[in-house]
Amino acid sequence: MSSAAHPDVTQPAVDAAAGLASSPSDPPLLAQLRAALPALGGGERRVISAMLMHPQDVPNWSTADVAEHAGTSLSTVVRACQRVGFRGYQHIRLEFARISDDAERDAAASDTVAEESAASAAFSNAIAALTVAAGTIDFSAMDRASALLVNARRILCAATGFSSPPIQDAALRLSVAGLPVRAPADVISQQFCAHTLVGGDVCLAVSYSGANVHTLNTCRIAKERGAAVVAVTNFSKAPLADLADVALVTGVMPQAHSVDPGADRVAELVALQALCAMVGERSAGDGEDDVREVIAESVTDSADR
Repeated sequence: MSSAAHPDVTQPAVDAAAGLASSPSDPPLLAQLRAALPALGGGERRVISAMLMHPQDVPNWSTADVAEHAGTSLSTVVRACQRVGFRGYQHIRLEFARISDDAERDAAASDTVAEESAASAAFSNAIAALTVAAGTIDFSAMDRASALLVNARRILCAATGFSSPPIQDAALRLSVAGLPVRAPADVISQQFCAHTLVGGDVCLAVSYSGANVHTLNTCRIAKERGAAVVAVTNFSKAPLADLADVALVTGVMPQAHSVDPGADRVAELVALQALCAMVGERSAGDGEDDVREVIAESVTDSADR
């Protein structure tokens, strides 16, 4: 059957949710494609999913082969490749061939290490997460977010669970920049504070899933009171991203068999650090002497401990 005749309808050949969890050893190409999946339409998503599920076969596939595996047309294959940053299918096929060659060269070395240690995986996962986030985040959106924060009358920082450490770090950085920040750790306190916000205030929220009930409630209250919402999340189609005035999307896929999103949290942390750096540029010098004084007073020359 000719793949060119396939309509763009859902086919059982590709399950977009199966076999797509990221691995610490994944090449950047696979991480990049996984990060792009949420933003793709049905046919285009099936094309990229088919490649991710059969990376070793892609170098030997024609455009028609991909179309048949994905249940789409030839034009959809080409369009999907262009949507994720390549000139077309031949371009992306060359990149798959490159990682296939790299995998063969590394096979002997891999045999000497049965599996990556947890400690080593923590570093490689973080590196992969930052690589994806750096290529996914919209820095023009980050610039708009920094303008909102610098001009805010008050800033409320909201997050819970694994996203709490990154938001607390951001709150400290914003305070150092001289901005009026509140960052209660308790989720009920966050909602109480959201009720006090008005127009000209900003709620800065973090949620990896973008669907945390407590964080969403805080942001909805803030929005109802007239405050702007700036969100850092992993998915562009998440409820939090839809609610936010400005959404910073990291695009990091979850690690397989892990309940601790350590690498994802690193991406959140650095995204917030980048945002705070932009804020610092806009408010350079504000409160800097006070900050230096606090730091100086926190360090002692005394030998007595």
